[in-house]
Amino acid sequence: MRRIYYRFPQRVDLSFTLGLPFPEALKHIITELNGAEKTKTTGKELVQVRTKVEVASDRTTFGDAPPDIFRPGMVTEAVDLRISVLALALRGGGKVPIANDVFFVRLTDRSRNTDVEIAKEGSSPGVDALDLKNLILGKS
Repeated sequence: MRRIYYRFPQRVDLSFTLGLPFPEALKHIITELNGAEKTKTTGKELVQVRTKVEVASDRTTFGDAPPDIFRPGMVTEAVDLRISVLALALRGGGKVPIANDVFFVRLTDRSRNTDVEIAKEGSSPGVDALDLKNLILGKS
């Protein structure tokens, strides 16, 4: 069953091929990114990055991934995800939000590989599609 969001943007910011079969790619993204917190240094600042992954539950809304989403046949061919990325600067006075970005991500089954398309909602500066690709690939 396809889980597609009908208002997925026509223009994507980045597309690439992930070298994993579709079910493994979906499982990797949901298990590795949903609720993940990473801390990294950018320049002279320490930044904490939090991510949340939601799955298209019908053609108009997103929701938390159901517990049986990884069961064979639950999701086939394509799935749309909404990934929220919150970046907080860790400063002496506490945590200061520096980016709160939302991305639409479409995974499409291509047999042994999975095509990934990323589109950022809005045009605010902060985290971009390449940063999200690096999060998906585990490079940052």
